[in-house]
Amino acid sequence: MKKLLSLLLMLTFVFVSGCKDEEETTAPVQVDPIVGTWVSEGANVAPGLTVAPFNVTKIVATFNANKSYTVVQTDKNNVTTTLSGTYTNTETTNTDASATYGTQGAKIYNIVANQSSPSAVTATGIYAISGNKMTYEVIQTTPPLTGVSAPTSAGGFGSEAII
Repeated sequence: MKKLLSLLLMLTFVFVSGCKDEEETTAPVQVDPIVGTWVSEGANVAPGLTVAPFNVTKIVATFNANKSYTVVQTDKNNVTTTLSGTYTNTETTNTDASATYGTQGAKIYNIVANQSSPSAVTATGIYAISGNKMTYEVIQTTPPLTGVSAPTSAGGFGSEAII
């Protein structure tokens, strides 16, 4: 009887410890830092876009979690052009070494933007985000532009080649 009571107590302990309420833990959802709307205007527009034939004065870029994007460019005559497509991006081990744009020390990501409208082009480049500041540098790679190559994360911002 003593053995049966010991066995019964042991089984009760196993059963009780096996039914313990456990808190569910869920991993936090990682949000890609580029997801959101980014505005660049005035002196923050890339110098190559502010001159003819583009004459861009403002850019509003929206990157979505589903990997689509829309960019609305406004020129000096207040004419807007909307670019849209999809993008892929990868995190690198490199960080922004430049103190120029406000993202110094931020992780650099590679990005490929596959524009579908108003025309099909591919732009390749890099970006870094620190708080509400983004440094973004891409170059059209398809169809290729003669004498131009995309920046690299290892080379950092300004590493594109324009010959």
